[in-house]
Amino acid sequence: MKKITLALAMMFALLAALVGPANAQDGARIHLLHGIPDVDVDVEAGGANVIEGFSFGDTQDLSSLAGSTLEGLKVKAAGTDTVAIDAGDVALPAAGNFTAVAHLDADGVPALTVFENDTSTIAAGEGRLVVRHAAAAPEVDILADGAVAFAAVPNGAEGSIDLPAGTISASVVPAGATEPVVIGPADLPITEGSSLTVYAVGSLDGETLTVLTESIDGLGSAPAAVNTGNSPIESSSGANTLLLLGLALALAAAGSTVLVAARR
Repeated sequence: MKKITLALAMMFALLAALVGPANAQDGARIHLLHGIPDVDVDVEAGGANVIEGFSFGDTQDLSSLAGSTLEGLKVKAAGTDTVAIDAGDVALPAAGNFTAVAHLDADGVPALTVFENDTSTIAAGEGRLVVRHAAAAPEVDILADGAVAFAAVPNGAEGSIDLPAGTISASVVPAGATEPVVIGPADLPITEGSSLTVYAVGSLDGETLTVLTESIDGLGSAPAAVNTGNSPIESSSGANTLLLLGLALALAAAGSTVLVAARR
């Protein structure tokens, strides 16, 4: 327990540093994906619960709050009035385009990987596919239309390729093998001028493997929007995930308190 909570505190402290002004862009699109099971909290701001029952697999997009301040932010054990963190006023960063993934590494230990989303221009007639391995699983091969598109992708890494617009059949298998298929196969839309990111989080052995998608539209000329939604890929758990940034900044100061309180 202490190892997990300490790792979480370190992860979120690192996130707070990485999304600061040094990576400034016009506007901010920042998402945190929560791929670690058994972390249940409520979030209070301004004296009222604004987010309740956040746990593995939940989704929250705080892009609209970028650059603002969450007043009186408290993190409480889910379903209780027990305050695990009293963070005070928390300022959210105003610039950057990142997705930070709190996940399990290949050995099942909590880790943080911060991905900077590629918003470079995509050529006419093409779309971008990004695959990010953030699950407690060994190296994997990503297949597109039956052929290896990304080989031996380790936990915490990503692969990216621009493809002609259309539909591809994608699946995930252990590196160097053709079976078992651990995710998919499923049809993925490659949309002109759009970047589609596919994440794997959770634990394969723990049967909490989860997938989700994130899309960035308008890259044929300039970034227009980041959309999150149901994943077109199916896994045995069937969950979808993207979590919150404001909680990350609060948890950076929490140490081990939040998980201990959440499990009482």
